Amino acid sequence: MQPGVWIGASILLGRPVPVDERYPHICGITLTGRATGRKRVRLQPRDCAACATLRATRGDPS
Repeated sequence: MQPGVWIGASILLGRPVPVDERYPHICGITLTGRATGRKRVRLQPRDCAACATLRATRGDPS
């Protein structure tokens, strides 16, 4: 049985990202919005699960 993958990170990075690895930083990646198909979006640290985890461990409120 294969381990699971982080779906969002795998799509954004274009490779399987196994769940037994830490969630990778996806902040700074530019992608095309899936709903519109046209609008380009640059992901911010607030969109990144890895950044959110770091903020939580440091006790940052936002």
